[in-house]
Amino acid sequence: MTKNKDIPWPLNNNTSLINLISEISGESKNQVSRNLLQEEKCLGWNVRKDLLSHELTPHVWNEGLLNFYSKTNSFLYETSVWNRRPLKQKMREWICNYLATSSPQPLKILSFGDGLGFDSLHWAKAKHQVTYFEVSEECFSYAKQVFSNNDEHQINMITSEGEIDSGSFDAVICLDVLEHVPDPTNILHKFTKWLKKDGILITHSPFFLVHPYYSTHLQSNKKLSGDCNIYTNLGLQPIKSRLFWDPIILKNTLDQSTKQKIPFTTRLGGNLLAKGRGRLGNIHSMLARYMSRGESHWAKDLSNMLDCDP
Repeated sequence: MTKNKDIPWPLNNNTSLINLISEISGESKNQVSRNLLQEEKCLGWNVRKDLLSHELTPHVWNEGLLNFYSKTNSFLYETSVWNRRPLKQKMREWICNYLATSSPQPLKILSFGDGLGFDSLHWAKAKHQVTYFEVSEECFSYAKQVFSNNDEHQINMITSEGEIDSGSFDAVICLDVLEHVPDPTNILHKFTKWLKKDGILITHSPFFLVHPYYSTHLQSNKKLSGDCNIYTNLGLQPIKSRLFWDPIILKNTLDQSTKQKIPFTTRLGGNLLAKGRGRLGNIHSMLARYMSRGESHWAKDLSNMLDCDP
């Protein structure tokens, strides 16, 4: 089977990944293989298919989504495939490099909404003290095996915000979460409470990416694309970012009245992202899909496995 030594178990081996998803979801290994192949060919395929089968409207929040999130297996596929995409790996590496140069001592990190646990695993491998937070039971079970099989047994795993103390974290890292929720500002406000003064928030939130195959990204959040005010109004001051805010780093100043100068790259990226709110949104989405493309050998390996099935 195809392997990659730089990618953690089970993402580095399709057989391991199929076995784990089958164990967690209860779906047959053949069905898991077919779903994974579809996901490799088109990221978001399983979520869109399952969302429509539940007769839910893409990109629109309603209470039915809460039930959908708790029952669907489709995010196991999307999130597994996304976590071995080169763009996601580059994001994690960029974050680790920043933490290593800006804070050489181990940090106390909350990895919020970490799904399958690969972000938490990466921060733990870099010797940080990590708390993994996720409400999905299936994702929690998946992440538990990810940590065990990658020899990381010190990650603190929690499922309730009640277990998070105020002012207890040096960093909150929240990747690919806020675009799914109906009130991102409410969650950002919680982050300011959980962070220490001058603690940092690192987030990737592609609000502009309202695309048919990102069916749970909310149309109501599109207006937030490139908007620094959602952060600065809460005392979160941008200090560094990749061009397209993938991710952006903000300092928790606890001062909502003083807005500091925003770095040039971050301002430029914000202006470009803001254009994704309107007619240029389709172009932004096409570019994002291109940038997040996968490596063809994973799909080829899955196709070969299915061809060999009796």
